[in-house]
Amino acid sequence: MAILLTALIGMATILLTALFQPGAVVVADSSLGVAGSANGTFQGPQHCAECHPSEFYSWAGTTHAQASFDPIFQSYLQGVENQGECYACHTTGYDAQTGQFVTAGVTCESCHGPYRADHPGQSMEIATADELCGTCHKSTVAEWRTSNHGQAGIACVACHEVHTQKMHMQTNSDALCAGCHVREAQDSFHQTHQSAAVGCISCHVARPAFDASAAVSGMAKTGHSFEADPGVCVNCHAELP
Repeated sequence: MAILLTALIGMATILLTALFQPGAVVVADSSLGVAGSANGTFQGPQHCAECHPSEFYSWAGTTHAQASFDPIFQSYLQGVENQGECYACHTTGYDAQTGQFVTAGVTCESCHGPYRADHPGQSMEIATADELCGTCHKSTVAEWRTSNHGQAGIACVACHEVHTQKMHMQTNSDALCAGCHVREAQDSFHQTHQSAAVGCISCHVARPAFDASAAVSGMAKTGHSFEADPGVCVNCHAELP
């Protein structure tokens, strides 16, 4: 086990060296969206990987991990005068006063806060999902709050896996929805569509055409109101009057 863990950490170090170019290391009271974080020092995701290799490798392939390196982000960044507004969400440990960040990408400490000396004795709790996710995913959380899901207190993590960013039960998202929406999943209308391989998200998480200007500001529509869009029907039923 020790040999395997050493190998994993070695791989993590190589991966992080290749992907992440840290700025100046700072000491902060809190990180992006973190509530109630005690004073700590940013250590970087490779430090977390020593005890949490599974979570680390689940995260390493996500858009969060690549948030600073995405080509669209990099292209947009070149034309922005106040790049700090971008770095606040696309890096970890960004300090608006110095313009420095600790680690590129959205890393462990973006959500859990900087590493504390009392950990692992004390867990590094994060803020509630909507508060934390809404720090950057503004439009998504705004839509969610107006939805029946939001009104019922069904948080982001009820559907989204935290470290991989994938959906729970990703191979069958309909089963995830049906876990709560039992009656709807069984009625004839939804059964007919399901038999034609038209899943829940085809209608209830329909997204409009991509708007780059809205996307980079975090305000792109993402379909998280979960209201069925009648306009989606014509994608399959174009012959109807």
